[in-house]
Amino acid sequence: MTDLSLYVAAWRQSAAAVLALEPADWDVPTDLPGWTAKDVLAHLVHLERVMVEGETDVIGGGSVPADYTNAGVAALRDVPVEQLRADLADLVARRAKTLEELPDPQAAAVNTPAGVEWTWDVALRNRVIDLWSHEQDIRRAVGLPGGLDALGAQVTVGTFAAALPYVLGRKAGAPVGSVVRWVVTGPVPLDSTVGVGDDGRARRTDAEPTATVRMDTEAFAILAAGRRGPDGVEVEIDGDRELAERVLGAMAVTT
Repeated sequence: MTDLSLYVAAWRQSAAAVLALEPADWDVPTDLPGWTAKDVLAHLVHLERVMVEGETDVIGGGSVPADYTNAGVAALRDVPVEQLRADLADLVARRAKTLEELPDPQAAAVNTPAGVEWTWDVALRNRVIDLWSHEQDIRRAVGLPGGLDALGAQVTVGTFAAALPYVLGRKAGAPVGSVVRWVVTGPVPLDSTVGVGDDGRARRTDAEPTATVRMDTEAFAILAAGRRGPDGVEVEIDGDRELAERVLGAMAVTT
């Protein structure tokens, strides 16, 4: 059974990191089109408020629509930064109180964004990924690096790593016999080799790679979170370059 305490600790750690940031300018653009660092902060406030207070705009399904998150940011665009920071601190404290007694990981979560149908396991893991990824969005935009060794980084990289067979087999559409090795160095390292079998399915393998891609923790997270394309990060390629570039271009598993 999933240990939800890891997700709660990682979420709280990243929330504290965001609240501790003191950039000179919150109005700088981020890697998210149309969003400034302040808009990212507003997004975090919006989703934390939903998780605490619920809402009536229920869409359902398994993922949060982009127009939903954009509407949440737009509604808070005129709120001053200091108020957003105070609101985030209050909402995190309130939600942490409700999570002192952890729920059943497989039970249906309540107060999910847009009413998406998540278990508590999925809901709490997704909040870690969202919050840590947005912490990094702000850090890159305002020039305050850090947090790449945080619990949120470990949860996020681990989750993205689990999606690599999907990236190779479904998104990149790699042919049978393709084997790609991802080597990630840095605070959260990763060494994962995935191949496409005779049945057309991609899975972990010990086979010799036909292509190898090497990058650091930050570059891996940027690509998998859909923040930039391969040209926007430093990546080394060995072996079949066409296959590697195809896979790198398909690495985004979330946005």
